[in-house]
Order: sequence, then C-alpha cells, then structure tokens
Amino acid sequence: MDKVIVIGGPGPAVSVGNAIMHAAKNFGSKVELAGILNDNAGVDDINGIPVLGVLSTAEKFASEGYKFIFTIYKIGGQPERIRLFNSLGVPESNFFTFVHPLAYVAPGVQLGAGSVVMPNACVSHNTKIGVGSLIMSNAYIGHDTSIGNHCFIAAAACIGSYVTIDDGVWIGFNTTVRGRQQIGKFAAAGIGSVVVSDIPEEEIWIGNPARFHKKVSDSIKY
Repeated sequence: MDKVIVIGGPGPAVSVGNAIMHAAKNFGSKVELAGILNDNAGVDDINGIPVLGVLSTAEKFASEGYKFIFTIYKIGGQPERIRLFNSLGVPESNFFTFVHPLAYVAPGVQLGAGSVVMPNACVSHNTKIGVGSLIMSNAYIGHDTSIGNHCFIAAAACIGSYVTIDDGVWIGFNTTVRGRQQIGKFAAAGIGSVVVSDIPEEEIWIGNPARFHKKVSDSIKY
C-alpha cells in the first residue's frame, strides 16, 4: 500500500487528502493518507489531517518510501511555487499520481507523475496531463488536449478539445475554454470566464468573452 503525504495547507491539500481517504474507505483503493507537510509553526493538524512536519522534511520522508502530492498553487507566483517544488529534493519516483475511483480517465490518456484527477472529473481520450497538475472535481477535459506541468484546473471547469495549456496555468471555477485555444505559460483564466481567444503567457483574462485583465506579475503576493 502506498503511503501518501500531501504538501500544502487548507484548500486543495485538504480536498485531495479527503479524496484519498474517501477512495480508500469506500472503494478499497490501495493508498493511505499519511498526513500533510506545512510550514505554519505550531500547527498539529489541518482540518483533522495530521501535519507531519515542514516542507524541508520532504526529502527525509521520501527516503523512507513515502509518496507525495504537491498542491501549493494559486494565481500569481507560479514560477516561485514551482521552484519551491523543485527544491524539495523529492525524486520523481516518489510522486504519487492519484485518480479517484469516481473520475473517468479515458484509455490513452497520459498522466504525469504527481498529477491528480478528483471525483467526477472527466478526462477524454488522447489527452496529456503533465507533472503535478491538479484536475479538480467535476472538471471536464476534452480529447486531444495537452495540459502542461503544475497546472490547476478548478472545479467545474470545462476545457474543450485540441486545447494547448502550457506550464503553470490556472483555470478558475466554472471557466470554459473553447476548443483549439492556446493558453501560455503561467497565464490564468478567472472564475466563470469564457475563453474564446488564445491567452498569452503571464496574463490574467476574465469575463464572457474573456479579455485581458492584468499581468500575472501584478497579482504576486508572497
């Protein structure tokens, strides 16, 4: 049985952790949630999930055979968060790819190490999802689509077919991306947006139809 540690805090880390426990309890998935790594001092648990240590202990846990899922993503600051991920010293063989039993992943889909497909999400055929990307609950990914590394596709997002999404992209809740669009590195589409044009890298677009809002760098808060 794989023992999995989720790296992050309240939000996606807890959601993914709960999904892992749900899969084990209700569907007999051979995976155990060990806990969370989080840098907040003095925190023993987050929403009832034990905090096992700070992020710098990841390499030690990896040497003990634990697997990892990384969830520290948000609009703005993606390059910094990806550098944080790469600095943890966790070999790719210790990344855990999790597909909840209630998700549908079509034959021929390629899932990168450490990627997640949450309950009721649907990933259609010939799609590729990169390392560490999170496909949250009820999201739909069309066929022949490419999603890069460290992307976050929020709940109820709908991505059309033949879409190309580069590394570090954030797609907000209930956002729709029309087929054959391209979304550049570290770009974002805000909540409820309807994307019918290509989004250049490092830009945030919002609205229906989605239009340029501001540069991602204008939103960075560390």
